[in-house]
Amino acid sequence: MNSLGRRAVLSGLLAASAFARPASAQTRTLVDSVGRSVQVPVHVGRAMAAGPPASVLLYALAPEAMLGWVPAPSDEARPFLLPSVRTLPATPRLTAHGASPDTAAIASFKPDVIVDFGSVAADYVVLADKVQAGTHVPYLLIDGALDRLPAALRLAGDLLGHARAAQALSIYAEQTLALVEAVLARVPAERRRKVYLGRGPEALATAVAGSGLTEVIEKAGAINVAQGKPGRGGTLTATLDEVIAWNPDIAIAFDRPAWEAMSTRPDWKKLPAVAQGRLYAAPTLPWGWLGEPPSINRLIGLRWMLQLLYPDRAKLDIRREARDFHALFYGVAPTDPDLDRLLAHVL
Repeated sequence: MNSLGRRAVLSGLLAASAFARPASAQTRTLVDSVGRSVQVPVHVGRAMAAGPPASVLLYALAPEAMLGWVPAPSDEARPFLLPSVRTLPATPRLTAHGASPDTAAIASFKPDVIVDFGSVAADYVVLADKVQAGTHVPYLLIDGALDRLPAALRLAGDLLGHARAAQALSIYAEQTLALVEAVLARVPAERRRKVYLGRGPEALATAVAGSGLTEVIEKAGAINVAQGKPGRGGTLTATLDEVIAWNPDIAIAFDRPAWEAMSTRPDWKKLPAVAQGRLYAAPTLPWGWLGEPPSINRLIGLRWMLQLLYPDRAKLDIRREARDFHALFYGVAPTDPDLDRLLAHVL
């Protein structure tokens, strides 16, 4: 079945489930990614995302069950999303660092379950237990690491009652990871390309090797030139002289402000990668391909990076890949003008 066909199956299942869910107090036990046994409703009709990555996951699998967005999508992002959920309200972010979740506000949304997707570090386990105890709402942690996305999609599909639809997305994730392994098996270590990732209005905010912000780049076989002691969250602020000394083969703008800086400011021409036309913009709609948020949107980013780094090995048509991914995961196949806007400066 092609991706459009798989998405049709997903849409059909979602439509059927919207009419077939009887009110029920029945529960079952589900084990989340960290081994917590959670009693969840047999039928989940109202799902709340704990943070932005979970919001994207819920949208891909059960848009009809979403209570809102974390955060609300931008005006630019909305055309890439299903009309039925474009204007859902923003719901509280439970995973914000330094904030104590408002259990009364959470309970006011009357969720059947709360889903957190992404890091499963100890502090997120503590948060899940605390919120679950305070709200009496089942709270599941789902591991969002790239290598674990196939299992994550199956677990979320089981929770939300869309196991068959989740299987199609899981297969895509498995195929993507397998493609990466197959391509990199034929790329000698000495041919791995060096990459600089710039963020922000100066394009000098970056992330060190091993950071979640550069997981896609490194998984695709690139060498992250930003080394050394990381700042908060694996990030650091470089100087342009440092970037020039690192001498990356490729420079990537993580966001629009970084692209504006790197592509228009004369000083950036001192970097050979920019001067010689090896500067690329990471797509950001409806969510960033390199991870903002770090959710399932990174799967298409992984395919893009593989093609960008090793085009003679990957041999992917990124325009077709983008259209198929959007149709399968987001339920909306971009028009040609949408693709032109989405894919500007990516290859």
